[in-house]
Amino acid sequence: MLKKIAALITDHAGLMGFLAVFLPATLLAVFASIALLTMGGDGPGPREYGLLGGVWVIVAAGGGLVAFLVGRQLNLAWGDIVETAHAVSRGEYKSYIRADAGGKMTEVGTAIVKLAELLDETNEAVSRSGAERIESELSQEKARFEAFLRGIGDCVTIVDADYRIIYVNDTVKKIFGDATGQFCYRFYEHKNEVCGGCPVKKSFETNNVETSLRRVYTKEDRLLYMENTGSPIRDEQGNIIAGIELARDVTQRIRLERSVEIRSRELAVANEELRIANEQLQAAYEELKAAQSALFQSEKMASLGVLVAGVAHEINNPINFVSGSMPLLQENVKALLELIDDLEKMELPDEARAKLDHLKKDLEIDYVKEDLEKIIRNVATGAQRVKEIVANLRTFSRVESGEQAEVNIHEGIDSTLEILKHEYKNKIEIHRDYGDIPHLLGSPGKLNQVFMNILHNAIQAIDGTGDIYIRTMQDDDKVVIEIQDTGKGIPEDKIPKIFDPFFTTKPVGEGTGLGLSISYSIIQDHRGRLTVDSRVGQGTTFRIELPTLKESSAA
Repeated sequence: MLKKIAALITDHAGLMGFLAVFLPATLLAVFASIALLTMGGDGPGPREYGLLGGVWVIVAAGGGLVAFLVGRQLNLAWGDIVETAHAVSRGEYKSYIRADAGGKMTEVGTAIVKLAELLDETNEAVSRSGAERIESELSQEKARFEAFLRGIGDCVTIVDADYRIIYVNDTVKKIFGDATGQFCYRFYEHKNEVCGGCPVKKSFETNNVETSLRRVYTKEDRLLYMENTGSPIRDEQGNIIAGIELARDVTQRIRLERSVEIRSRELAVANEELRIANEQLQAAYEELKAAQSALFQSEKMASLGVLVAGVAHEINNPINFVSGSMPLLQENVKALLELIDDLEKMELPDEARAKLDHLKKDLEIDYVKEDLEKIIRNVATGAQRVKEIVANLRTFSRVESGEQAEVNIHEGIDSTLEILKHEYKNKIEIHRDYGDIPHLLGSPGKLNQVFMNILHNAIQAIDGTGDIYIRTMQDDDKVVIEIQDTGKGIPEDKIPKIFDPFFTTKPVGEGTGLGLSISYSIIQDHRGRLTVDSRVGQGTTFRIELPTLKESSAA
């Protein structure tokens, strides 16, 4: 404030000097003019105006002289005040005022100087008091802040904008040492540039709090895993001036997580091995069941073969008697019929003729002759049919000796169809398209069992009337047998399971689910291949591929 007053006086020093000189003279002239104008009662005349002019001259001259003398003294004192004001404005409170300037002016200047000195002392006292108070408060705040950082327990590091460490708490000093003044990336991770995953660097770039997991070594060269959180520090204008990093030791947690992870992987491997073992055990169990079922089926077929072979043998003996007696019976009947014809041609007495005619009429000899011929033909045909059935039974169910033999595929298919004839007769037409194929080396009874299973399934798949196509052909060193039906087909989702043991598409009670499984095993035993192609509503085709006799012998 005092400097502002001094500056104001300094700026208007010239004006103040001018007023000090001319203002007193002007006032004297004015007062004299007023006195002269009011002297006469009738108003001013020429005489008064002449006097007035003279007075103005005298007053002006005297007033000017007085003003000069008084103004000179005032100007000297005022100059001293101005000089003091200039010194005050420059802060030179020790300036002095000239002694000859006048008592009052000297006192004014001296008072200004004393006031300036007093204000200066007051300002210094206030400054010292405020600075001491602020410094005390800052010290207390710093102590509280450092106590807070010491009590955190985690590592606290503050770096400037160049990543130079300007503060570390006691935890950092204990674990890593005092790193104040060093670059953080060199001290903590021994690198020559800022770490790529540094959370403080990321926070500088994003202006957000960032977190990362770091691997660091202590001053004892012990590996630690630290979960670091970085955050920027801004000034009042919002500019980033530093960064703070809080690091928490998560080594135990990481080791525990890794132990759990390793244990989990071990458990996963153990579970996978257990699952594989269970699958293998289940597969072995299924194979055992299939083998047991196949063994049971094989034993049953073997027993059935022995039984059928015995029955066929027993039936074959009387049938041979019947078929062997038929020619003799036919000859004897023919001789009797010829005898009857001869009797009719003989000349007999009337009484004998009448009696013979009566017998012919009662016995209906003409019809008997026709019936006897038909009966003899039917018996002969029936006997031959029985002989064929017995032969087919013996072919189909021949007892296996355990050694392989030549197999006539066409003969096996035909004998199987004869056995199944009662199931498809009058509703299903069989179309045979046999190619020129060689004999095979294998088990005739087992292959006939395959034909039986597939043909029986084909017959059951046809509701009402339909067709079954049987084709045989040779494909390089393989014999191919295709059995196709026009039945209802197999759903696509069930085809992969069609050869599994105990799987069946038939209603409960109509199938065991073993026929195709056993057939598949038999074909595999013959080093062949059994496949299926089916379309719902269109039918199913089974394709059997078997090695030829030459190929089988080479194996």
